Amino acid sequence: MRRSIAAVLAVAAVVASPAAGNQAQTPRVGGTVVFGVLESEPPCLNVLLAKCTERVEATLFIAEMVLQPAFDVGPEHTYRPRLVSRVEYTQRPPFMLTYHIRREARWSDGAPIRARDFVFTHRARVANSAGLPEPELEDLRRVRRVSAIDAKTVRVVLRSRFSSWRSLFANVLPSHALQGEDLTRIWTDRIDNPKTGRPIGSGPFLLESWERGRQLTLVRNPRYWGAHRAYLDRIVIRFRVESESPVDWFRNRELDVAWGVRGGVPELRREPGVKVLAGPSAGYQAFNFRIGPGGHPALRNKLIRRALAHGIDRAALVREVPGEINPSLRPLQSLLFLVQSPYYRPNWSGYSYRPALATRLLEQAGCRRGADSIYSCAGERLSLRFVTSAGNPNRARILSLVQAQLRRSGVEVVPIFAPPSTFLGTILESGEFDVALFGFFSAPNPTGNAVFGCGGSQNFTGYCQRLVTRDLDQADRILDARQQARVMNRADAQLARDVPALPVFQVPLATAVRDTVRNFAQSLNPLTNSENWWLER
Repeated sequence: MRRSIAAVLAVAAVVASPAAGNQAQTPRVGGTVVFGVLESEPPCLNVLLAKCTERVEATLFIAEMVLQPAFDVGPEHTYRPRLVSRVEYTQRPPFMLTYHIRREARWSDGAPIRARDFVFTHRARVANSAGLPEPELEDLRRVRRVSAIDAKTVRVVLRSRFSSWRSLFANVLPSHALQGEDLTRIWTDRIDNPKTGRPIGSGPFLLESWERGRQLTLVRNPRYWGAHRAYLDRIVIRFRVESESPVDWFRNRELDVAWGVRGGVPELRREPGVKVLAGPSAGYQAFNFRIGPGGHPALRNKLIRRALAHGIDRAALVREVPGEINPSLRPLQSLLFLVQSPYYRPNWSGYSYRPALATRLLEQAGCRRGADSIYSCAGERLSLRFVTSAGNPNRARILSLVQAQLRRSGVEVVPIFAPPSTFLGTILESGEFDVALFGFFSAPNPTGNAVFGCGGSQNFTGYCQRLVTRDLDQADRILDARQQARVMNRADAQLARDVPALPVFQVPLATAVRDTVRNFAQSLNPLTNSENWWLER
């Protein structure tokens, strides 16, 4: 499912990290892995309904393992073909996408996956689009029609080009099972053929059972069409696994994998037979400077924003704040790409901690130091309201550190902690802040025009630069990922010169894995490669 770069208060996201275990060994078949997630239990499993998927990532994780997408997201946080072997597209009007479905792809009941399944899926998505996030609705509006060319070829005609086209068929539905059914009433607590009551799917696993309030069980699909059938017999998914003392779950043999561990990481690392995989997620933190009305007037001067960027020791922040989870974490050097992406370029690496340079830039901007060592710019004291959400110890620690760091450069930081609803719904929307610390989620196909384009729907800084807006709008219309990345990095380099925001670090994510679980590797969906997991016994 598509997500634009969006302001969020907390990110439950993605790691690209090494696999656990020795992959040179011969996989064994059989066994059950118990997989724990911190999220609440889904209300239902119908991927067409917003109420089943909104704010519940687990619904999407599970559904993707049962109902394969046209493209999934790999560890590099880029799209890769799954149900399709390739997609051809035209560069001139009429803009068309031609999907070639894999010849071997079939449903668990033996029926081949056909073009009519894609057509049915698109029509069902449009008919049940109420409540979907605006980015997904916009993508649907950009599609003129979807039609079957032959049994294994689908033609999508676009009203206009858009870079997120690979997310159009996030879960392909079985038309032969669902034709004529009320699609608002299916899959409340199962994913089955309503006509037979038997589980159905196209992925390596099928949904076997769901004990509400406790766990959901996936079972191997015996007719999976991929490179090989799943090695495991079952994956048991337990919800709302507490992270305060996750080591107890392993000591009691209640879990084999705990995804998204937030507390007790050092203790887990000392636990015999347990490995902790840690890496950067798909979420990142950034300082956002309010350039528009409501912010400190001095922030309209890019020299002052550059001074702030040199006065903040980002390397110290990543050492002292999230270091328990991932001590090797480094400052993020892009506002548009994640470090695991092949398109990541360190466009922001020039902003190292240089407090002496920060003071020179302030003086170059005409600011003068007062008797209390704080600068005044155009007669107004450089006292900045740094706002973030309350109840987040890491963000509180960050502001405490930054307060001390910027004081050395003659800038006063006034920390303000607002309730999450007030922070997002009032402060950011109104622009009544000087610097805001919050998180972004970076999609596999980021464009950034909503956040950094002139008048963007999530442009809380008020930044408006004509060339950046042009590049970001152009990037949103490029179908080829490499071509899009070139334009995006050009925009990111200009953002680094203008400094409307300062990237800090990607939110680290830790997953504890029992060392008997082999071939575990993480991606946007931590279950993505679950057909490759196996148990050493």
